[in-house]
Amino acid sequence: MTLTTYGSLCTEVYDITKPIDGKYPDVPYYIKHLSKIGGRILEAMVGTGRLLIPLLEANLNVEGIDSSEDMLACCHRHCTQKGLKPVLHHGSVENLDLPGKFKAIIVSFGSFMLLEKRNAAVAALQAFARHLEPQGRIFIDLELPIEDFKTENIVRQRSPIECPDGSTILLQITSDIDWLNQLNMSVIRYEKWKDGELIATELQRLPLHWFGRDEFIICLQENGYKDITLCANYTDGLQPSCHKDTLCFCAALA
Repeated sequence: MTLTTYGSLCTEVYDITKPIDGKYPDVPYYIKHLSKIGGRILEAMVGTGRLLIPLLEANLNVEGIDSSEDMLACCHRHCTQKGLKPVLHHGSVENLDLPGKFKAIIVSFGSFMLLEKRNAAVAALQAFARHLEPQGRIFIDLELPIEDFKTENIVRQRSPIECPDGSTILLQITSDIDWLNQLNMSVIRYEKWKDGELIATELQRLPLHWFGRDEFIICLQENGYKDITLCANYTDGLQPSCHKDTLCFCAALA
């Protein structure tokens, strides 16, 4: 069985567990900040449109890019259902090559951590800089995969996912941690069952490359960013105080 990144079953599970129109803390945070910035905006690693759609509904000029064709197809479908016609691109952020410049580029919900190697993360920051207008801003949210630290090399069975077509998706996950390279590598097995028959399977390779707080600030500075600010959990002015906090970075192009 071939290892995928974000294939059809992974996309289906993501769409069910993180539905469009759900309540998410990053949505009001980004509507607030991006409304002040205006202009052309890019959501990198856009996924199913969970964040893109409410941003478009707030009349923001947002485009999206993702490396997963399954995720983009799902995003297109949701946008069509809502009468939206966004500009969506297929491609990787570390090799970003789009026409024109953006006033802001955002990567929400820890998706930046999917860039497995440090050089890929640096390449993405440099690509973002090339695509920003003067004084343009980036927003990147990071986390620490603490729960996976506690369950390294243990096979875990996730709760079954009930699908609209009457099928059920079962998930098993195991993680291996490369401490020196700050990488948590998970492999997730998906099995889709219906009427007692296995109708689809998928193996997903899920890397999470983590950064320390000060480490990422230095990385931003070394790659052309200034005026770096940090808050916790999409709350302006709230400083991180716990390893469970989401680290919300914002920086301007130097």
